[in-house]
Amino acid sequence: MWKNFIAILLVVLFGLMAWYWFGRSELVFGDSMPEVTVRGNGYELDLVDLKGNYLLFYFWGSWCGPCRQKNPELAKFYHEIKTNSDYKWAADFEIVSIALESGGEAWIRIGEQAGFTWPYQFVEPRFGNHPAYYGFGVNSIPTSFLVDREGRIVGVNPSFRNIPRMIDRLESS
Repeated sequence: MWKNFIAILLVVLFGLMAWYWFGRSELVFGDSMPEVTVRGNGYELDLVDLKGNYLLFYFWGSWCGPCRQKNPELAKFYHEIKTNSDYKWAADFEIVSIALESGGEAWIRIGEQAGFTWPYQFVEPRFGNHPAYYGFGVNSIPTSFLVDREGRIVGVNPSFRNIPRMIDRLESS
């Protein structure tokens, strides 16, 4: 009797631990962006300081194959937004890329090779404390979140080509 009870208790305990560590869900539409500080390239930034802008948070890693495939597409998208005068909101749009790395400067080199030119590029340690990844509930990469001017999540992993339409709709409402 006690053996069965202990076995069931252990299964439940391990299940709860696995859910806690691996089952964190990402933020969803309408959630507020987390109030965390990110660091990189010798500076730090409180994410709430960017409120008032449209933000695309892009979580990636230099060691991540799917990320490296997506990076040039993201760089091209950013260039198109910033150089297209049809987007009245383009001056208020920024990408915040946050690399999850185990050390070194590979993320800078990979970002440069892909064409990353935006000012907000940060890194968090792959092992240890990574407040932005935890704050956004990121459990796989690449992952992106579109945030409106009020700091609300309005898109999770949106297609880059759909973002201008999404922002245009927000601007007109």
